[in-house]
Amino acid sequence: MSLRFFEHPLSPYARKVKIVMEHAGIPYERVFVNPLAPDPETLRQFAAASPRLEVPCLVDGDGTAVFDSTVMLEFLEEKWPERSTLPASPGERARVRMLEELCDTELEAVNWGLMEIRFFKRAQGAEADAILARANQQLARLWARLDRELDGRKWMNGDRFGRGDATVYPHITGAAFFGAPLDAKFARLTEWAARCAAEPAVQADAAQLAQWIQENLGGGAGDLQGMPIVRQYRDHRLEWMMKSGGIEIVRRGLAAGTIRFQTEFA
Repeated sequence: MSLRFFEHPLSPYARKVKIVMEHAGIPYERVFVNPLAPDPETLRQFAAASPRLEVPCLVDGDGTAVFDSTVMLEFLEEKWPERSTLPASPGERARVRMLEELCDTELEAVNWGLMEIRFFKRAQGAEADAILARANQQLARLWARLDRELDGRKWMNGDRFGRGDATVYPHITGAAFFGAPLDAKFARLTEWAARCAAEPAVQADAAQLAQWIQENLGGGAGDLQGMPIVRQYRDHRLEWMMKSGGIEIVRRGLAAGTIRFQTEFA
C-alpha cells in the first residue's frame, strides 16, 4: 500500500481526507496516533512527517511527506486527477475550496471551543454558559450560511458527492457530538446531512469513529478533565477563544501546561 495516513478518528481534518480517499477509491494504510498511549516508533515517524505535530499527515511510497489536510487533498488531486472529487468548472472548484476554508477555520474553531468546555471542562458555571451561548449563536449563523449553499444544489459539491461534502460533514456531526445538533429549521442542510450519512465513504469513516468512541469514551462524549493531553491553540482556535469570552481559559491552560501554541518548525 503506497500511502500511510497518520490520523486520529476525532479530527475533522483527518476525517475529510479519509472520506475523500474512500470515495475516490485511493488505497491507504491508517496509522493511529494515540495521544493517551503514544507508541514511540509511531511518534517518531509521525513527527518526521508532521512538523507541527498535528494529525493528519500522509507519507507516499516514494517518501514524500505531506501535512495540512487541504494540501493533502491537493496532493491527491494532482496524483490521481482521474479520480478527482472536485466539481468540473474552475468557478465551482473555487467555491468548494472557499467552503473548505470556511469550515476548516471558522466552523472548526467553534467546535474546538465546544470540546474545550464540554469535554475538557476548562470552564464551568456562568463562565461556561456564556461561552456556550456565544458558540450556539455562531453556529446558527454558520448553519444558515451552509443552508444557502444548498439552494439549487443537491450536494455541497454541486450535482455529485465530493470534496465539498467531505469537508463540511465532519464538522456538522462534530457539533452534534459536542452537544450542538443541527436545528431542523435548516431543512436543506438537515436533508443533505442525511444523504451524506448514506454515502459508503461516510459510513466507513463513521464506523471507525464509532469504534474509537466506544473503546475510549464508553460510547459517549465523556469527561476528559484531567486527562494528560496538551491541546494546541493556534490561528482560528486561539482567536475564537479570545473573542468568545475565554481569555482566562487560555491563561489558566498556559499556566497549567495543558495548552500550547504551535510547534516551531526545526
